[in-house]
Parts: sequence; structure tokens; C-alpha cells
Amino acid sequence: MEHKTSYYDKDAISASLLKAVTKQSPVHAEERMKPSEGTPATRLGTAFHASILEPEYWKDLIAVSPVCDRRTKIGKEVYAKFLETSEGKTIITPDQDQLIAGMLASAKAHPEVQRLIEECYAVEFQTFFEVDGMDCKAMIDMCGDDGTIVDIKTCQDASPEAFKRASANYLYHLQLAWYANAMTIVGDKESISEKKDFSKVNAYIIAVENTAPFGVAVYRFSTEALELGWILCQRGFKVWKEYKMSLAVGEGVFPYSDTVLDLDLPAWAGI
Repeated sequence: MEHKTSYYDKDAISASLLKAVTKQSPVHAEERMKPSEGTPATRLGTAFHASILEPEYWKDLIAVSPVCDRRTKIGKEVYAKFLETSEGKTIITPDQDQLIAGMLASAKAHPEVQRLIEECYAVEFQTFFEVDGMDCKAMIDMCGDDGTIVDIKTCQDASPEAFKRASANYLYHLQLAWYANAMTIVGDKESISEKKDFSKVNAYIIAVENTAPFGVAVYRFSTEALELGWILCQRGFKVWKEYKMSLAVGEGVFPYSDTVLDLDLPAWAGI
């Protein structure tokens, strides 16, 4: 799939980058954005996205590893041949393939998931743009004409309380606010400093559990949550831009501080 390769190869500010900057530092964010094989959980998520969003390209994107004993000569040969024919694809195990089948069936049975799939005109929608002179990008799972943006998340627990915590921890509100700006739903997307109107944004996350019984929940983010997400976008963008400017002029860049930091123990450490 050439379009995905070009998206990931494009050096630009994305929601993933801003989340990494916000959660730690631009130095850590730059390291995290480097290509990697990913974890079993991320590979499962990637494969599930392909199964629900691009089923027609499943065989081009995903490869299910063969059942073989790789400690034996025959098993090693079988697996080596498999790797030759799977270059560039996301590799999952047969067990993960079975999980995805259950997740997909559960998601498709949910009436709100079906509604969003029917109403959205595009999947894996990519857009490239500039904000304050910096190259930016977004790839949105699904989007529609009425200000609708949808992201799909796999998780261990899709219950309201658990997913509320996950959304705050993983900064999903930042991600959806970035997408809304990229789609020009909230006004001029070329300025990071402007306050945006998120009242017309319908931002959803479809949360699908990755273990049986594969519970599914559809969440619509409030205007207040998206406004907070945009504030985090602004902060992360500013930190990243200053970081890149420091690199350009040859200044030293330190994740935390270039001076000695005073340290005291937390309250719970007392006697």
C-alpha cells in the first residue's frame, strides 16, 4: 500500500508526535517516531484496523505466520520462506488472527459502529498541511461530511470508567482535536495560536476489547474534552517548534533541564 508508506515517510508533525512530546519531551518523541517492528499489541491493533477499514487490502497488508516448529530444520525453512513473501507486511500469529475474527464480528454487530461506517465517506483519510510554517499531517480512520471524525482503538477494557482513564492517559482528546483542525472543521487550520470552535465537531472513538468477549463501546467526545485537547496540541506544537529551532542553530538540547535540579521525596515516602 503505497499511500501508507508515503504518509509514514513524510517528516511532519502528527498527533502521535504531539502526544509523545506532551507526555515526555521532544527528544523522547523524536526517538519514538523512528520506524520499529512494534509490539504484539500494536501489531494486533494494526491488523484489526486493516480488517475493519480496508478488508479488500488485507492480504496486501497483513501476513499470518505459519504454524511450524522453528527449532527444526524444516520449520526454519518454512518460516524463512514465509518471511520472504511477507516483506513490508504486518506479521501476526495464528492466535492473533483468531482474536481479530472475534473482534471484527463483535464490532460489526454494534449498531453505532455500523452507522458510522455507513455515514463516513472515507477511511484512512490522509491530509498534509502547514501550521505556522511547519509541515503537518493527519491520517484519520474514518470521516464524514457533517464534521464527523472517527478513530478506532483496541483495548483491554472498553467500559466507561476504564476508557475514560485510558483517554486521559493516552491523550485521545489531543488526537481528535488535531484531526478536527486538520479537517478544517474548527476554522483556519494554518494557525496554532487561534482558539477553535469545537461545537460542530462529532468526534468518536470506537473502542474494541482485544480479548473475549470482545466488548465494544462507542464514545463521543464532549466539546470541553476537545477544547482541552486543542490546548495540549498548542503546547506540544510550541515545544516541538522551539526544539527544532534549537537544533537548527546548534544549541544543546536537554530533555529535562541544563541545570542541576533540586529533588525532594514525595509525601508518601515519609516515615
